[in-house]
Formats: sequence, C-alpha cells, structure tokens
Amino acid sequence: MRLVLFASWLAALLLLSACTTAPTAPRPAAADGPLILISIDGFRWDYLERHSAPTLSRLAREGSHARRMTPSFPSKTFPNHYTLVTGLRPESHGIVANWFWDPQLGEMFGMAKTETHWWNAGEPIWITAEKQRVRSACFFWPGSESELQGIRPSYYRPFEKKLTPFERVDGLLAWLDLPPERRPQFLTLYFDHVDTIGHNSGPLAPETAAAVAEADAAIARLLAGLEKRGLGATANLVIVADHGMSETSPEQVIFIEDLMDVNQVQVESLGPNGGVRPKPGTVSTAELAAAIRAKAPPQLQVFLREEVPERLHYRRSDRIPPVVLMADDHWNIESKVGWPRRRANYSRGSHGWDPALPNMGALFLAHGPAFKRGHSFPDVENIHVYSLLCAVLGIQPAPNEGDDRLAREILRR
Repeated sequence: MRLVLFASWLAALLLLSACTTAPTAPRPAAADGPLILISIDGFRWDYLERHSAPTLSRLAREGSHARRMTPSFPSKTFPNHYTLVTGLRPESHGIVANWFWDPQLGEMFGMAKTETHWWNAGEPIWITAEKQRVRSACFFWPGSESELQGIRPSYYRPFEKKLTPFERVDGLLAWLDLPPERRPQFLTLYFDHVDTIGHNSGPLAPETAAAVAEADAAIARLLAGLEKRGLGATANLVIVADHGMSETSPEQVIFIEDLMDVNQVQVESLGPNGGVRPKPGTVSTAELAAAIRAKAPPQLQVFLREEVPERLHYRRSDRIPPVVLMADDHWNIESKVGWPRRRANYSRGSHGWDPALPNMGALFLAHGPAFKRGHSFPDVENIHVYSLLCAVLGIQPAPNEGDDRLAREILRR
C-alpha cells in the first residue's frame, strides 16, 4: 500500500511539474463540481452494443445518450476534435485534415504542429473559459498545446502516446487534488488506443473489443477517483468520440497514379478521401478534374472544391485542395509507391468517409447533475457540443456554427 501511495504521489508531482500555468485570476472552484470532456478516439456509436463496455453503457442508460453523433467532414481525428471544442466546422476553423497544405503559408500541417497560426481561426472552449475566469486543464486534446489570443489553458500536458489510459486518468485526478483556488473547473481527457487498434485490426475484431474494455475500465477508474474525492455526485461528464470506423482491405483500393499524371500535381491527402493541387504551369483545376473523372472507377467521386456537396461544408478554405476525391465506404485512395510493403501490413479499419454513412457515427453521452437522467435521442451533429459545454459552465460562447439545440435536449431545467 505504501508503494502504491508513493507512486501516486510521485506521479502527481511529476505531472504538476510538467504543466504550464497561465497567469489568470480565476473564479473560485465551483461548488457543483467539475465539467470533464472525455474523448475516446474512434469509438464508433454502436460499440456500446457490439462490445462489452459496462461502465459506459451504465452511464448512457442513466444519463443522456445520443444513439449516434454525426462528425464533420472529413471524419478524421484533428478536424473533428477541433470542431467539438470550437463549434466550427473544419472549413471555418481551418484544421481541414490531419495533414494539409496551406498555400498562403507555403507549409504542410501535421499532427505535431502547435504554432499559433495553424489554430487561431477558432476559439476552443478552454480559451473561452479562461477569458471568463474559469480555470481549465487539458490532459491532451488537439490544439490545447497552442497559445491563442495570448492565452493557454491553466494546465496542459503535451501529448505522450506512451501514457496508458490509467496513467492519463490519474494525471487528470491529480489536478483535482489541487487546493480550491488552483483547481480547474473544466478539464479534457483523451484516449487514442481504441482508434489505434481499430485501424490495426478492424472495428469488429476481438482486439478492438479488448481496447473498448480498456477504455471502459479507465472510465470506471475515473469515476472511482471522483467518488474518493467527494466529487462523484457533483461532477459532470461529457463523453464523445470524433468519428467511427469501417472495415478496409487491400483489395479495395484505387491507385492515384491510375487517375492522373502525378508529376503535374501536389498530392495533399490520400485514404478514404483525397486531394490534389495542380502544380504551377501544368493544368487548370477544371482540366485536372475532368481528366480524373474520365478515368475514375464507380467507387470514386471527383469534385472541384466549389462543387463539394453543400451538406459537407467543405468549400470555404484555401487549405482544402482544389480537387477533392471521395471514395465509397470501405474503399481507399492509395499510391503505388511502396505499395507491396504497405499491402503486407494493410490497415483493417479506417475513417474519413462521408459523415452520414452509418459506420462513421460517433459516441455521445453526458452524465451528471446537469443532465437529464435516462434520456435517449436519435442523433446530434458535433458542432453543437461547444455550446453545450458553455451552457454547463455558465459562460458566454464565442461565435460558432452550432446552436443550443443539444443543450435544450439534455440539460435539466
């Protein structure tokens, strides 16, 4: 027992030493407990039925549960995590993919980029909170490591994939052990292992079921930690995913070299959706799109950026490639470069397709005194989560593209 206590104390000490504290004068810690936003990356909406997750299933039954949450296009990790916390669609907040080219900056965005200029088109919830004297803490979340408007979360951890789900839970709980005048009122927590295993093994594989069980055990550990701290009855939890997952196969691929002369283009994305940009002095975007359409198989749709269906809200940014390629569910756009090696270890699951497809739906549930009990409803778009979080915290949201429909649906009156 002494060794366990010492290890917990040491972990908390290391956590606090790694945090960055913002010079704010926050409100006193709320008497009604913290609000914790939790993402389980890649947790498809129907995993609660297909895999064993007793803790999450109980929270869904007892709290407010959307049968399915619809992500934004593209149904990828970084665009949707930033939509969840800003209420802006990717074309508006500017994180239009996990990797993309910015023609104004002349730079490629990647998931390790934290410089302000990539993230400053939106105001995430932790900045909204800090501006209104509500202390925030982010145990991982895309964008949380960046300084925006000269502000950071009061506490944050740079992403470390090696940390286990239990270690992440314990790190968040350490922040709740701080004295009331330093304790955060809004916190984020992020788990990525369900997504990783879903890619490697496929959404219905036993390995993915085991990853779901591990995430469920981490949520149970969080609940036990909140109870131990006297917060079990007062904490509010919003548990989400960014997207779902579909089965994939190396037999269902479309090679980009079969569609165009790749020497004439900058290939900006591949996978369930792709994008290309003509190199200067080669072909026009209209000519390029027409040439691709002439060679495209029936499993591929080709759009000029301004032709992307309006319902996808994927037109209004120069960071979106001028020619957008969209594969059917289960199909991927690939390159022949290095294909034999990649084929041998091809992913069994992926995401990024049309958010309306059943497999792209994500988890949403909310539990705690702020939310209706035993309430289920069919569907919600993820752009409305930001306004819900603001309503629970009692703060004024920044301009966004969502509204209060989710708050009206699930908040107790």
